[in-house]
Amino acid sequence: MDNELAEATPTEPVQPASHLVHSVMHFLRVVRYRKDVVLAAMVVAFLLGSLYYATATRVYQSKASLLILQAGGEVNTPSMSAEGSKREIMPTYQRLIKSAVVLRGAIRNLHPKHRVDLSSIPQDKWVETLANNLSAAAVRRTNIIEVSYRSKDAESAAAVIRAVIESYLDFIDKTHRGTAGEIIRVLTKEKGDLEETLQDKQQKLLAARRMFGDLGLERGGHIVHPLVQRAIRLNEALIEAQEKRIEHQSFLASLQAAVRNGEDLQQHTMAAEAAVGREILLTGLGFNSQDADVQAKLERTLLDDRATLQTLSRGLGPNHPKVVGVQERIHLTEQYLRGYHTKVTRRLTELRDRQLGPMLTQMLQQAVAKAWSHENSLRHSYDQARTEAIQLNGDLAQLEILEHDVKRLRDFHDVMVNRIANIDLRQEHGDIRATVVEEPVPLKRPVSPRLSIVVIACLFSSLAVGGAVVYVLDILDDRFRSPEELQAHLGVPVLALVRKLEIDEASGLAGVQTNVAPDASQSEAFRTLRTAIAFSTHDSERVVVSSSEPGDGKTTILVNLAVSLAQSGKKTLLIDADLRRPGLTALVGMKTMDGLTDILRSDKDILELTARHVCSTDVEHLDVLPSGIRRPNPAELLAGPNFADLLAWADTIYDQILIDSPPVLAVSDAQMIGRLVDGVVLVVNSEKNRRHAVVRTVESFAKFGVHVFGVVANRVMIGDGYGYGYGYGYEYGQDADELDDMKSHSADALTGDFAATNEKAPLEGIVPRRVA
Repeated sequence: MDNELAEATPTEPVQPASHLVHSVMHFLRVVRYRKDVVLAAMVVAFLLGSLYYATATRVYQSKASLLILQAGGEVNTPSMSAEGSKREIMPTYQRLIKSAVVLRGAIRNLHPKHRVDLSSIPQDKWVETLANNLSAAAVRRTNIIEVSYRSKDAESAAAVIRAVIESYLDFIDKTHRGTAGEIIRVLTKEKGDLEETLQDKQQKLLAARRMFGDLGLERGGHIVHPLVQRAIRLNEALIEAQEKRIEHQSFLASLQAAVRNGEDLQQHTMAAEAAVGREILLTGLGFNSQDADVQAKLERTLLDDRATLQTLSRGLGPNHPKVVGVQERIHLTEQYLRGYHTKVTRRLTELRDRQLGPMLTQMLQQAVAKAWSHENSLRHSYDQARTEAIQLNGDLAQLEILEHDVKRLRDFHDVMVNRIANIDLRQEHGDIRATVVEEPVPLKRPVSPRLSIVVIACLFSSLAVGGAVVYVLDILDDRFRSPEELQAHLGVPVLALVRKLEIDEASGLAGVQTNVAPDASQSEAFRTLRTAIAFSTHDSERVVVSSSEPGDGKTTILVNLAVSLAQSGKKTLLIDADLRRPGLTALVGMKTMDGLTDILRSDKDILELTARHVCSTDVEHLDVLPSGIRRPNPAELLAGPNFADLLAWADTIYDQILIDSPPVLAVSDAQMIGRLVDGVVLVVNSEKNRRHAVVRTVESFAKFGVHVFGVVANRVMIGDGYGYGYGYGYEYGQDADELDDMKSHSADALTGDFAATNEKAPLEGIVPRRVA
């Protein structure tokens, strides 16, 4: 039972993540099925490979290694830059090996007996031929160049390598020696010209220093030349004089405005002190310079005494002699200053009456004139100093240019002297050294063709071609090749896989597999189908068995399923509704008997007709309603009301009703019958049915609203193109008593109290009875 349930349960849809794995497994199954194609491709590939290996010209290879070293990086040779880095050297000398000049030298050094590869080629193509067979590659992260040559003769390959290396070394030696000598001659001439230029520049520098009076101050340092310092100071003094003159002019304008407006000039008098000077102002007011000095001295003394009094008051009392003495001095000084200020005020009052304004105006005009004179004098001096500083900067710049030229020429002279010395030391051995670190050796084993490579190439090419052919054949093959593919295309589960049935020919039910050999492994498929239908979530009392085309074995499947159901204890009715080619009727040996067509055409009571036409069989619980005599209008008969009444009556009598219908694509009878039953079981012949036909069959049922329980894959061979190993490979090993017990237990589990729980009410006027 567990095996039956396992096969009856629909497989879950393949998840997208595992789609690739399923595709690969499917392709491997296809390859296994069409292994003859792959084997044929392998045979052809190996035959062609053997032919090629036997007839191909043997090619021998010889190789050598060169070590490239740079003796120094100072010489600017034509093959490298001044830096002389390995990155720039190696590609140059690698390409030089295959250059025309090196190969022409190799051909001249090559003995005629070793010109095997050049014997049948025009002489103007010899260099090109050698270049095609020669290869040079720098070994990564080393200074080694590997040189190899392929030839028809092993000795000739080694000889060509030796000739190429010899020509290459000669070219390197001649090139670098000739270049070094030419460089020495050129540099010696340039050195003489440079010495003359340097001596001339030095003489000009000494003359310029004597003419300019150079103090030897460092250019570009923090020390400023005295002429420049003088110009800077004069410029600052000129700016200060201009500011003072502008200040005097501003005060003069303010005073003149006050005189015109009749304002009090006393405040202007005190402010004029800053412009004309204190002594000049006091002299103009009638005081001498001594009074002014005394006043200034007393003011300073007063400030000092006040500070002293403040200091003494912190530590001494107010009656202390020192404190009293200081207080008296402060009092006398303040009294004198007040008298002096009173005197000055009185003098100013007297002068106001005598035109104080003109006097102050005259004094300020004199101060402005003096400021103008001082400013002009400073401007003249500054212009002269500025001209001298500018001329000095030009002279210093010329000196710097001469000094720079002299320094540059001296450095260049030193470099040239060192370079000439280095080139002269290396002239004997050159700047680049090429040394052979691996000599060419003739190898007796050919490098082409190699048996291992030929075998691998044949193997891979045969697998590729064979796989491609298998893939194309698989695409062109319109058959279903696996249960998974069948379920994926149709969208319905695969209920069972039925092998080709091989039994003795016999008439009637004596030739039915499940009746003749119920314990055989081939009969297990029908028990699986029986279980799948019984455990379907959809009602399954009325089932139609059909196929897409004639000859798919639907009738055989139907009869074996009916026998299997009857063996499980279910009362089963077989109805042959294929009124065009009634295969079921012929299979059970009831061709001459009345049947379904007579019931469908009659107007009599269904109970009377079925009692007369339903026939019992030798299999217990199994009855058959044959098709009857053929009629010209089978579709109209099936569409009539009698067929529906017949099925309603059968529901009251039988546990299971199985109906055989015509192929779906031939006529529409199966769709009409399907609308009156619970569903359809579709039989697919894996040997003959095409994919598009079966898909169209399922779609036709869906269009009419007919439920499809699933499909039965018929005539499946183990290892054939459909199942790829699907089948029933187990056998029963129990004795006869164990088999009887197992069958009885299986029948009880499926039927149980079926008659008590599933008994249906009969149609009105029809009395249920068991047909004899």
